Amino acid sequence: MDITQVKATISQGSQAAKDGSVLMQGVRDRAEQAQTSAAATAHDSTHDEVEAGMKKLKEAMKEASRVAELLRSGAAAADEYASRL
Repeated sequence: MDITQVKATISQGSQAAKDGSVLMQGVRDRAEQAQTSAAATAHDSTHDEVEAGMKKLKEAMKEASRVAELLRSGAAAADEYASRL
């Protein structure tokens, strides 16, 4: 594999990571919408299941944001590496 092929492979991986980041941000946005709807529906509910579900939605939003950032930073690192080759 020559340097051009290596750079092309890195570029493809970087683009896939960027696409994945956008996808995960969409997942986060959908989880936020679900949380907003659930909060409105379960207003003043004290059921353990409702509270647990709301907590899980909050965790899902946090994790989706974390994954999106990891993918973005990975793509940036790959791009920087490829530019130095």
